Amino acid sequence: SGRHRVPRGNVQLLAPVGDPEKVICVGLNYHDHCQEQGVKVPKEPLIFSKFPSAITGPFDDIVHPQDTSVGTPGPSPQSLLGRPCQLPILSPQELDWEVELAAVIGKRGRHIEEAAALEHVLGFTVANDVSARDWQMRRNGRQWLLGKT
Repeated sequence: SGRHRVPRGNVQLLAPVGDPEKVICVGLNYHDHCQEQGVKVPKEPLIFSKFPSAITGPFDDIVHPQDTSVGTPGPSPQSLLGRPCQLPILSPQELDWEVELAAVIGKRGRHIEEAAALEHVLGFTVANDVSARDWQMRRNGRQWLLGKT
């Protein structure tokens, strides 16, 4: 019934999972995506993680670093040469996005039989996977954690 309706303007949609313990992802998981990235299809799943702080709500800003150079924080801001260490943080130049299906796991388990796997899934949601492709694929070898978080 319409008795308990709340106007859309009075509602703020949040991330579907507030404070996840882990964010585990599978990369290069279909042939066309491997082709567009110019890589071979992996023989086994490419697993990587994201920091839980990368999770945002559907209308939240997506924050990425700006060009800057900052002094290294911590008790000893000295490089091996005895000089203050500057850590360059370069803004990504190739931001990309992909719509993904995210499975939210609600029940812990280990060595789960395939037939029982969906018993551990709380639900599914849509995810916007934002990547800094230049960091992920070409910076210092390959920086998947930096490029995907």
